[in-house]
Amino acid sequence: MADSVLSIRSADIGFTKDEPLLKSVNLEVQSGEIVGIIGRSGIGKTTLLRTIANLIPPLEGDVDAPLERGEIGYIPQRLGLITHQTVGYNVIMGGLPNAPLWQSLLSLPGHELREASREAIAAVDLSEKVLDPISELSGGQQRRVAIARSMVQKPTLLLADECLGELDADTAKGIVKLIQSLAKEGNVAIIVVDHNPVRASTFCDRILQIKGSRLEEVNI
Repeated sequence: MADSVLSIRSADIGFTKDEPLLKSVNLEVQSGEIVGIIGRSGIGKTTLLRTIANLIPPLEGDVDAPLERGEIGYIPQRLGLITHQTVGYNVIMGGLPNAPLWQSLLSLPGHELREASREAIAAVDLSEKVLDPISELSGGQQRRVAIARSMVQKPTLLLADECLGELDADTAKGIVKLIQSLAKEGNVAIIVVDHNPVRASTFCDRILQIKGSRLEEVNI
């Protein structure tokens, strides 16, 4: 039986107790599972991910992800990349939370982290861009950098907010294969927000839809 990496019990999620975006959320996510979150814009998908990532506290109930430092990976919609720095620099930064403390404090990655970064950059087909600043990349290329950064981090739980946006069909298929590999071979639990429910249904193990203020599982 797979290990549970996230347990949400009777949680209200949002910013005000009088009008939570989501009410009475219950969710269990296992290692190696890909869970898709769908719903209209502005309904609370991003807020749910930010709550799981411990960036926002729940209004009520429990959100329990018993993980250590660096074990939760988060790809926000705006990606959080350092735009004046290179592709290589941004990807290496993803691995520093799990590096020895002195490397993290001094931002001096060791040989293993550098090699892992090169492999991740190659996996998203950006080896020729490794020395290019993020500001010179297209939106789709920047999303690939964010994926590579998360691969280097080696999270136990990965939260991806619209990580397939701005990608052409072929590139999106390649990123989906990487997500599936992370889950099935790396045993990473992955929660993906996707605006395309048809696409999400092709690679997610479960689909959850936000309707009104409720999170409901839908058939795929």
